[in-house]
Amino acid sequence: MKILIIEDKDMQASLERALQDKDMQTGSPNELGQQVREIAPDVILMDKHISIGLFTFQPNSMILEGNGLITRLSAYQTKLLTLLYVCMNMTVTREEICRMLWPDVIVIDQSINNLICQLRKILKADPNIRIENIRGVGYQLCL
Repeated sequence: MKILIIEDKDMQASLERALQDKDMQTGSPNELGQQVREIAPDVILMDKHISIGLFTFQPNSMILEGNGLITRLSAYQTKLLTLLYVCMNMTVTREEICRMLWPDVIVIDQSINNLICQLRKILKADPNIRIENIRGVGYQLCL
């Protein structure tokens, strides 16, 4: 899976024109992302600034802002939060997390557990955001 961040409106406009050439209608960034996935299923488009509850997430800068705080995330925290966001309200398996964060490395379960714990602590400022454990399967970002 590749995650592409839409850097500016020009890039988004170019993608919209390309999709219109294929007779596909565009609308919101989510609709645009869904249509790109129809053409290239392994590509995910995201805006440069993402709202997650009370937070604003900037994946390129690895920054999460909210509740009057600016938190600098690690590269792994950023990748995991991005993956959970893209799959919001859907279960992300531990295997998918490993493939995304550590593609060519064997990882112990504790590494994933630690990252989930770190993200939960950061996100706890918004009581409406939860990272649910789907026992024996993986995790789900719920909003």
